[in-house]
Amino acid sequence: MPKELLLPELAESVVEGEIVKWLIAEGESVEEDQPVVEVMTDKVTVELPSPYAGTLQKQLAKEGDVVAVHDPIALFGDDTEGEQEDMPAQATEAESDENVQAREERSIVEPGGDEEEDDGDSLSLFKASADDDITPTYQVKRKSEPQTEEETKTTGPYGRVLAVPAARKLARELEIDLSDVSGSGPNGRIRVNDVKAHAETQAQEEPKRAPQTANVPQTQRISYKTPQGYEDLEERTPIRGLRRAISNQMVASHLQSVRTLHVDEADVSELSAMRERLKPLAAKRDAKVSYLPFIMKATVAALKKYPILNSSLDEDKSEIVTKHYYNLGMAVATDVGLVVPVIKDVDRKSILELAGDIRDLATKAREGKLAPDEVKGGTFSITNIGTLGGLFSFPIINVPEAAILGVHSIKKRPVVLEDDSIVARQMIYLSMSFDHRVVDGAEAAMFTSYLIELLETPESLMLEG
Repeated sequence: MPKELLLPELAESVVEGEIVKWLIAEGESVEEDQPVVEVMTDKVTVELPSPYAGTLQKQLAKEGDVVAVHDPIALFGDDTEGEQEDMPAQATEAESDENVQAREERSIVEPGGDEEEDDGDSLSLFKASADDDITPTYQVKRKSEPQTEEETKTTGPYGRVLAVPAARKLARELEIDLSDVSGSGPNGRIRVNDVKAHAETQAQEEPKRAPQTANVPQTQRISYKTPQGYEDLEERTPIRGLRRAISNQMVASHLQSVRTLHVDEADVSELSAMRERLKPLAAKRDAKVSYLPFIMKATVAALKKYPILNSSLDEDKSEIVTKHYYNLGMAVATDVGLVVPVIKDVDRKSILELAGDIRDLATKAREGKLAPDEVKGGTFSITNIGTLGGLFSFPIINVPEAAILGVHSIKKRPVVLEDDSIVARQMIYLSMSFDHRVVDGAEAAMFTSYLIELLETPESLMLEG
């Protein structure tokens, strides 16, 4: 009886997910908890493990399909059921001696199965061609036959190299072809240590390759001639994966919030000087400190004073939900789009701890390795646009949050002091985008003014709880 794999609810309020990539082909055997499919939801790609051990009989959703939560995406069957269908227990008179012998030997040695050493004839299962609906063919190899090194490598169904699930996952992360790895386990099965050893050897032989961005939609280039005889080009790129998730989130922000913008500027000359003094101290602890950890600490202090900015609107219950915990979303630009990982409990962390979290989450975001828990639970967001230039912007609210802070370039600009003297100071523009249904303009202005006060006198952060 086939068993269904349902798309689970990977995070609160998630109602659908996109099938990004199947890791197991139809007809392949899988072990329990072995990753079988990559699903995009909440701006991250998650590998779903198989809840069953058996055979993936059918993929019910194609790559690129959007599936509702709790809908079936695959059918699984027991290996024993498949064997009974493919190889009847009793041979009929019409069966040839060769078929009977192959079936008997198959009952002793399963392709890619037992952990015991094979001391007799072995049986391999391979695909005759690249067609998806080709029936697998069994081939008997006898120990008396001369075999090359390539032939003696143990493979599972459809020619797949034998490896434990953890080793297969590590090989994907390190971009290692398992066919190049020598297995130390029973029947040549590849273990985690085998993949690590191969990676170390590879690193010594060639420079480390830069990680490649996976699942980027392929662009179709179309050329045609105009009546004037000139050739123009069009490019059509499918809206899939992360770009689709971003698109949906932007539409939700547009439809579910009344965005209003408040812009102000801060003199961060003192903050810049403090950061320069702390750089060598941080270096002794193998850390690098940017401006963002200081901005986060100041933001939390301002949120505590004006908690309405750290809230969300529950439209179903017509209630404003004020949060007394401080999880700050951090917008990160990647090759495939914008991702917002969440740094939890910012109020409880030091500047160095925040610097480490910022570095680790930004790296994971660019490599596409964020976990579902690392992109949810945010109460307020910060987008640092300073490295990209521009005077100021109108940030898009990360609904259901009530506000987002845009941080821009720190540049020297002339400032008129109280004695009418003009000096060059390190200035920064701050763009506060907020949902006017929840936050009034006066509250947004007071929040920003207090934030500026903290940034202009960074030592005052030591007085904040």
